[in-house]
Amino acid sequence: MAWQLIIFSIISTLILIALYFSLFVSVECRKRKRGYTVRQLINGYWPYILAAAAVYGLLQAQFPIRQHLNLLVNYDCTAYIEHIEGGLVAGFQSMATPTLTYLMTFVYLVLFSSIVMFTFIVLAYTEQTAELKRFSLVFILNYLIAFPFYLLFPVTVTGYALPSVQPLMYELHPMVYSAITMVDPLDNCFPSLHVALVFSTLLVIYGTNLRRYTVFLIFAFPTVVFSTLYLGVHWATDIIAGMALSVLTLHIANKYGEQILQHANIAIVELEMLIGVKETIICNMCAYKIITVPHIQFVSCPQCGTRIEHSVL
Repeated sequence: MAWQLIIFSIISTLILIALYFSLFVSVECRKRKRGYTVRQLINGYWPYILAAAAVYGLLQAQFPIRQHLNLLVNYDCTAYIEHIEGGLVAGFQSMATPTLTYLMTFVYLVLFSSIVMFTFIVLAYTEQTAELKRFSLVFILNYLIAFPFYLLFPVTVTGYALPSVQPLMYELHPMVYSAITMVDPLDNCFPSLHVALVFSTLLVIYGTNLRRYTVFLIFAFPTVVFSTLYLGVHWATDIIAGMALSVLTLHIANKYGEQILQHANIAIVELEMLIGVKETIICNMCAYKIITVPHIQFVSCPQCGTRIEHSVL
């Protein structure tokens, strides 16, 4: 029955993304004529899509990776977290109702995903390339830094670790438990990627001109945090660690992003050459058609020698 929840989540996420688009992208921006072909868009954004999908897939494949690397972790770090904060999170379930549980499950499973996906879309659509690169790098770093903790520092969800906390989301419906445990061992709490990614989104979007989306995120972020605590998923320590992770990754992106992306662009160009991805550039001096790869930054015209600065979009 897990597939039913997956299909529902996908459809709901797409509906929310369409709603965000109508609410947070200005009418002027939507009416602006777009001069890009589908091929240009694919050539321009495939590295971001591929990289994001790869690191997300890495996290979902932690079970096979554990087995392949013989990482049979037979210890539990939950006691350390419980020693720090005790049953602090139990207070978040004092107002528990079936309606609130359904709503917060929707927030945890659908609202979170829609925010992350829409952020990639809106930054690309509004041509805020620098912020798109920053967000892509932050997204990847959040996953890569959290991944070793999930492999080597297992912390059980509060709903199954504390007698005073109920696993509200996991016991909401059998298909919810089945769908989640397909990829989640229920011991990868620390740090909270839900918190890290939504907080990272807020920090990146705050520096853009997407004011309405920024206001939405200011309210959405605490809602996501509350859902993780209320549903019996995360510890308060996970929340703090997730926020710290997002600040760290944004700092890395701001300080070392250009160097990292420069090396990444070299690898992308090599890959495009290897697989034969081509793009035509018109020399602005002699109108000569130059065949090259999309992500090359500079090209010299073989006919007149003009050095051309190139952007894939």
